[in-house]
Parts: sequence; C-alpha cells; structure tokens
Amino acid sequence: MQHSTLDSSFVNRLKQILASRYGKGLQIRQLMDLAELSSEDVYTRGRDLHIPIKVNGSILGTAVVPAADDLNAEKRQGVTQLVRMVLEPAMYKWYLDQRESNLAEITKAQVNLDNVRLFGEDPLPSIDEILKEDEAEEPNEGLVSDLVSHLIHLQGRSENTNKKVALQLHELTGRWAFVPFNDIKGQLHSAHDIAKLGAMTIYIENAENLNAAEQELLMDYINDEPFADEPLIITSSSVPLADLGSTTLTSNMIDEITVNCFEVDRAPLSSAGLKEVLELFFIKDSPIDA
Repeated sequence: MQHSTLDSSFVNRLKQILASRYGKGLQIRQLMDLAELSSEDVYTRGRDLHIPIKVNGSILGTAVVPAADDLNAEKRQGVTQLVRMVLEPAMYKWYLDQRESNLAEITKAQVNLDNVRLFGEDPLPSIDEILKEDEAEEPNEGLVSDLVSHLIHLQGRSENTNKKVALQLHELTGRWAFVPFNDIKGQLHSAHDIAKLGAMTIYIENAENLNAAEQELLMDYINDEPFADEPLIITSSSVPLADLGSTTLTSNMIDEITVNCFEVDRAPLSSAGLKEVLELFFIKDSPIDA
C-alpha cells in the first residue's frame, strides 16, 4: 500500500502542537457527506470546530477539533491557520495520489483515455506521461541543511505540475509547513519577519506577478544568506525564462530566478527519478548511488 501523506511526521507534529499549545486534539475526515457542509469558512457542530480543507476551490476533507467551544476568537483563528498550513499541502498530495491511482486502474482496464476527464480537468495526456512508479518511500527524517539556495524557481506549462514538484521539494527538505505567499505576505515587512517563520516552505505561484516591494523583500531575505532552519522560498511560473524580461520582475530578481531555475517539463516523471534529480540540482554534495 502506498504511504499516506496524512500519516506523516508533519501531521503528527501538528497534533502535538495543538495539544501542547491549545490543549486540543485533531480528527481528519477525508470523506464526508457534502450535505453536512456549512457555507461558512469555518463552522461548529455542537462543541466541535470544523475546518474545511480547500485546494483550488475543491474541498478535500475536513479537520475537526473536538471540544473547541472554549477557545476565544484569537485562539480559534490561530488553530485554523495552523491546521491549514499543514493539511492543505498534505491533502493536496493525497488528492494527486488518488488521481494517479485512478489513472492506473483505468489503464489496467484498457479503457480508451481520449475522452476521459478526472476531477473536471482538461483531456488527459498519454498515460506514459503522467503515471508514477509505484514505489513506497520512507518519510524524510530531519531537516536538509545544505540547500544550494533558499530560493528555488520552478518553470513549467502546468501550474498544477509545478505545485506538485514544489510539494516534492518541500517533503525532500524535511520542512514541516507549506504555505502560499499570498496568505502571509501582509504580515511580512522585513527579511527578519521571513526568517523568524522558521523551517517552512513559502510557495509563490505566478512569480511574474510579484510587485516591486515584494521582490525587494524577497531579495533582502535571500541576500542575507538564510540559515538552514529558516524558510525555503519556492517560486513558480508558466512564463519561460527568456520572456521574464517583458514582465515587471526586476533584473536582480530575474538573475536569482535564472540561476536557481528547475525546468519542470523536462523532469523525470517517476517519483524516484524526480527525487533524485531534485537532490542533484538543489542539495549540496548529494550522494549518488553506485
């Protein structure tokens, strides 16, 4: 059986933090009756706090914090932010794994793929382009301390594929939280503000849309030579490197992106192959198997 992301050490750590900081437990429901969902972003059922986990507009599950009625508004918001920072990437990876599993079953049944759509997506590419090797991998132990750079840029035609590679990098480097830049940028005013977030991954979609102040902030952080236990910045874009000069990105930002760019569309499609290439590109002195 394939290893479930939701059983990873990151989620176990989330449970420990909720218990120690708020005295609360956590239940994760991946399957639910949609009729029971509230139109509210976060809602209560009896004494329990329900936090829907949404990615790209789709609800992938619900986190339930039992007996949370004694939390004030500030603590309730803190619990919600913490839960989503960990569970959104975990459940997104689970969603992708399910998609690939469904494709594998379709292939075994020798179904014609020409008109097949999964999860409302565009017509699928050939099965050879999207199936991963069915290999069980051990979860990462500890933080990878020897990254080539704390800013890594992913360039590829599909934003979903870019994000999938970003999640692979996130897991590979042993970081415990994966958070979109847009969700936290209002709280970041200096390189120090970024550094003090600790060993998380900050993901920036459509990097060409960064404004001048955001670019300056990121460059200040990168130029400070971050420590291993400070955030990894992963940017992504469907715009080819050669065309970034026609965007609003500064020359310094383009130089940084160019030096640390990974072309997703040329990457190996298997999980093991992608992991090996990412290690060789972005981790210093990566061991190469004989």
